Amino acid sequence: MSTQDDSRAIPFAFAHEQSPVRLLELPPSLLSLIENSTFKGSAPVLKIKAPPVVSSTDGSTATTSSSAIPPSAVLTTATETFTIRSVHSSNSIYILKPVLIPTVSEAAPNDDGDGDSDTEMVLSDLPPKPGMIVTSICSSHLELVPSKPNTELILRALLTEYTSPDTPLDLPSDAPSKSQIISDTPVSDAEFAQGWIDVTGFELNGKALRLSPASGLLIFRAAATIMYAAPDIGSAWRAEGVDFGDIIQAIDNDGELEEWPKEAVRAVMRGASETKKEVDGSIIYIFNASHAAAWVGKHLLLANPDKSFRESEFMNAWKEALPDDCIDHVDLKALDGIYTQSVLGVIRYIHGSAAVEAGVSSTASKKKKWHEKFAASKNR
Repeated sequence: MSTQDDSRAIPFAFAHEQSPVRLLELPPSLLSLIENSTFKGSAPVLKIKAPPVVSSTDGSTATTSSSAIPPSAVLTTATETFTIRSVHSSNSIYILKPVLIPTVSEAAPNDDGDGDSDTEMVLSDLPPKPGMIVTSICSSHLELVPSKPNTELILRALLTEYTSPDTPLDLPSDAPSKSQIISDTPVSDAEFAQGWIDVTGFELNGKALRLSPASGLLIFRAAATIMYAAPDIGSAWRAEGVDFGDIIQAIDNDGELEEWPKEAVRAVMRGASETKKEVDGSIIYIFNASHAAAWVGKHLLLANPDKSFRESEFMNAWKEALPDDCIDHVDLKALDGIYTQSVLGVIRYIHGSAAVEAGVSSTASKKKKWHEKFAASKNR
């Protein structure tokens, strides 16, 4: 008969009151960000966001309904977005805490007269032993799945469209500002900043709006004419591009677009400009022909979302909307992902739902559960 050596045993017990705990599994990129930031002494800013809640006429609340907006909460870093998903498992996880556990021993048997005896466990005079106590049992945990939300389509669903200075805006009194939209949009700050540019977003009287694509094209044509007339700007296109500040200064001096909100004009020129990051981390905008050509082609499709273009018709309309120096950069490859073309050459804009499905990461289907990873590591 085998004997058990209790001298090496670790006392193990369960706490009478369990503490509620939710475990969060970190993907490698997020774990690395936290560890590296800790060593540098500056902790990363992590945010948990969810779709905005709107109130209905009957007083009930619901999240904003749009196929472009992720239905679940997300965790964001400065540049990345992770969908938060609850994962249940048949294998419970014990949260342990080291404690001193009192030593117990067997008392003398208690004979009740019928031949049976009960063994009683009593506290021993020996000192407590270091042991482990279970403070919480987790049958599920939270998983972070890397996500690539289509921020432009999300903002198109959230922002009111601005058409022209002659068209009155039908805005509710509680229309959100840009800062409120940032807080309620389930994407990272960097993804929001790029989406804000892509959607031609701007603020008017403290309200967040987006410019209609047709109005954006109108402003672009007028701005391009002003740029060509300005000294030292029109000839600079063939070099490294034109500085954004010089463009805005020329437009302000001309006055042709003064009836339009200044921020709307800046949003158009910012979207039509190429973004560059300086050595010091600052962002600058450079206006060059190839980027401007792609921007105009995209907005030509956005301004006609339900129209079927013949290829020659679309290419001619695209070239007519551009300054001469941009025409050589007209190429359908610059619009990959936002249009379809039939075997007959008919070109159409891809509507939002299809683009969102294409833009969301499929990492979730490939991700193993923690216990599968553990089993795999044991087999190696």
